[in-house]
Amino acid sequence: MSSILYTPWSSDIELAFYASLASLKINHDRLNDSARKLLGLYEVRPGDKPERSCRMQIYGNALTTDEIPASYYRAEGMIKNVNTIEEYKNMDRAAVLERAARTIWDAINDGTIYSCPSLLASFSAISFADLKKYKFTYHFAFPAIHSTPPWKSMQGPGTGRSQLTSKETTGLVDAVQTWKYRVDSRQHGFFLAKKVRKQPFNGDGRSGEGEEESNRPKSPMTPGTETFGYTWAVGSLADYETGFFNGVDKQDQYVCFADPSNYPENPGWMLRNLLVLVRQRWHLDEVQVLCYRDTHIRRDESRSIILNLRSYLTPTDSTTGPDPKEPGNLLSMPKATGWERNEQNKLSSRLVDLAAYMDPSRLADQAVDLNLKLIKWRIAPSIDLDVIKTTKCLLLGAGTLGSYVARNLMGWGVRKITFIDNASVSFSNPVRQPLFNFKDCLEGGAKKAIQAAAALTEIYPGVDAQGHIMSVPMAGHPIVDEKKTKADFEKLRRLIDEHDAIFLLMDTRESRWLPTVMGKAAGKMVLNAALGFDTFVVMRHGVMVTADEKEGEELGCYFCNDVVAPADSLKDATLDQQCTVTRPGIAPIASALLVELLVSVLQHPLRARAPATSAPSSSTLQPATAAFQAASSNSFNHPLGVVPHQIRGFLSNFNSLSIKGQPYDCCSACSAKIVDLYKSEGWDFVKRAINEKGWVEEVSGLKEVQRKAEEAAEGLEWSEGEEEGEGELL
Repeated sequence: MSSILYTPWSSDIELAFYASLASLKINHDRLNDSARKLLGLYEVRPGDKPERSCRMQIYGNALTTDEIPASYYRAEGMIKNVNTIEEYKNMDRAAVLERAARTIWDAINDGTIYSCPSLLASFSAISFADLKKYKFTYHFAFPAIHSTPPWKSMQGPGTGRSQLTSKETTGLVDAVQTWKYRVDSRQHGFFLAKKVRKQPFNGDGRSGEGEEESNRPKSPMTPGTETFGYTWAVGSLADYETGFFNGVDKQDQYVCFADPSNYPENPGWMLRNLLVLVRQRWHLDEVQVLCYRDTHIRRDESRSIILNLRSYLTPTDSTTGPDPKEPGNLLSMPKATGWERNEQNKLSSRLVDLAAYMDPSRLADQAVDLNLKLIKWRIAPSIDLDVIKTTKCLLLGAGTLGSYVARNLMGWGVRKITFIDNASVSFSNPVRQPLFNFKDCLEGGAKKAIQAAAALTEIYPGVDAQGHIMSVPMAGHPIVDEKKTKADFEKLRRLIDEHDAIFLLMDTRESRWLPTVMGKAAGKMVLNAALGFDTFVVMRHGVMVTADEKEGEELGCYFCNDVVAPADSLKDATLDQQCTVTRPGIAPIASALLVELLVSVLQHPLRARAPATSAPSSSTLQPATAAFQAASSNSFNHPLGVVPHQIRGFLSNFNSLSIKGQPYDCCSACSAKIVDLYKSEGWDFVKRAINEKGWVEEVSGLKEVQRKAEEAAEGLEWSEGEEEGEGELL
């Protein structure tokens, strides 16, 4: 007798699976490294070279699906994806293999293997996914329990390896296909087959062929009993214990398995576990195994092989083990092997560098999302990243503030950023405005809006960045070209309608007035940042809260504290007044706070109507902590803390104040009178507000406030004069 050499499994992983594994880790499992079910598939592929056969295929949906494509066989798998490479290296591989083999062993002994024979082809995998570098380290184990004593092939005339004829194979394939339709896919890979011989005629003149066989559907190519004197019958492994082979000659009994091996003499790896079942469960020491290698399409090729095997001790074998005449149960599980070898034929892990196969743009997409999703793992599990990602942001101003705001928005995963600016890049800009460099200053300078959008795309190709060269109509700057100014206004109105968040990042106060009016009228979230030499203000403008809305709070805007309407601040201004003269660190600080304010607002269920959370000065730690706790105790537990209205910073003493401002009913920008006029008159309102000095103050009510203030001041001067006069007389 000769020993059997088995064809080992080789893992064959679809690239899409790595992306699925990474997505599962990032979005669901996070730090949880519990083992997960993994569906393996294998098939009989006659066209493969022998060294490429016996492949365990892992498809992209292997972690989520339980469906088996036609012509495939299933294998039950588990995968444990650990959190660190050190944990992967230190994993007890012997214990992993022993647990996987123990599952098969226990199922054989308690009989549950009959409900899931695909366990005989089961596997286990360990992996580590470096999600920043897109490198996946993994190792597959295909447990095979050793048989004691080992099975050997019988030698001699008419024994050993043999094959069926072409017509015999056709009948077998049809019988197997019919049986598959009746059973669960877990049964398909392992089955029993027998030849049902033609019986003498009965007294009624009918053939003695069994009723089941006579009623079984047959194809036109299926040979009947008249061809060979027998037909095929196929059953599940569980049928052995209910007498499937009763009354059948030993040479007509076959224990079968779907064999993916294409070696002419070597069966597939799963036969080792099937033979353990044969001896441990059925107490057999001789068996005729049919390695089923035929397919329905090519069923006349007769590729299946038949092995006659024995498993009892001979005088030349070891004297240890069970009595060769009494094959029986082993009390303890024998040794198991099965770790996969790598390309160098070593029992070692495999490494896949997915970055080499992926589109760089897609790699960037996943890398950006990864850093954000890590926030959800431990720090803020309830944060809604999708609402941030889908927020469309319009940046009015592509200079210092615009550059830093855009970079911070990209850091939070915002995909839609639009710039509005009419200026060109000058030689003083690149050192303070990170979206520009020296070459952008040459030949008169590139337009900031266009170049800023191009820079964002160069930084991250997945961003939808656009730039528009246009001027924002400004209060106090009379219209020179009405056609162009009206076109700019119409374009600005369209862009505001198309976006969700409007950022006011311009150099002058008056340039912020019209976008404030338009944003309030459109119900958009308007965010504003303004800089002094060592001070800054960061704030969100309020939106209208109707009487029907029980929740929410309407807050003031940038102009609510003014008693005069915005005017031309550049007229007669000296050089230091025309340029933004600030400490270089002010702009990055204000920009970062403004973006963080947007993100905090987006996490509140009321969005722009979220009430302001008051917080004291940052110079005192205890009150600030108390304010945070107070905010956290509200009905909505904000994942990022408080949602302030405005923050005023003072770099001279490194302090900041969180302030809440109420809307002013005479505000020149957000009062109901101004907003209603804009809604009803549109461009006519804008044209008159820009050209007629004092008109905005008149319609908003500021002029009346000024008159009352002057009257009060005159009365105060008269009263003081009277007192002085009386003193002189005395």
